[in-house]
Amino acid sequence: MAETNLRGYSIDGRLNKMDVDIIDVDPTCEAAGNADGDVIFTFTEIPNCVSVDAGSCLLHSVQLLDDDDNGGAIDLVFQSDNTTLGSIGAAVSESDANAGDILGYVSLTTYFDGIAWQMSTKTNIGLVLKAAASTKSIYVAGVNRSGSSQTATAAGIHLKIGVIKD
Repeated sequence: MAETNLRGYSIDGRLNKMDVDIIDVDPTCEAAGNADGDVIFTFTEIPNCVSVDAGSCLLHSVQLLDDDDNGGAIDLVFQSDNTTLGSIGAAVSESDANAGDILGYVSLTTYFDGIAWQMSTKTNIGLVLKAAASTKSIYVAGVNRSGSSQTATAAGIHLKIGVIKD
């Protein structure tokens, strides 16, 4: 368990101890059509998401840049280890045992239309993420929730993950 002892610090001191970071993640996506409920990309590492092995952080914000100009609803699923949510381009099929490692999810449903691309942003999330015992990484996967088929390229999604590390 990560140990954070901020009680001995003033309010300013506590705020100065927090490490805010934006981490770029470029998952490998299904380069074909994805039905509603299909895995668009499997768990992809968010490196150094926490400060120490088995540490924790607050997920503050997520930005998704869609180079394929789809703008479909997507669930981003966060997990403490790199098991499988399911095969890319197929329905979610993670086992009950591995589902216990899921830390939460964020639904992205609205987009800014940049004509040839689309961007979705969600802020003030406040989801606590905790890494597994011997790593500083968290993992993220994407699931199509648009209600219809989405066609993508292998490198069409780019994420910026904003965290506050302990």
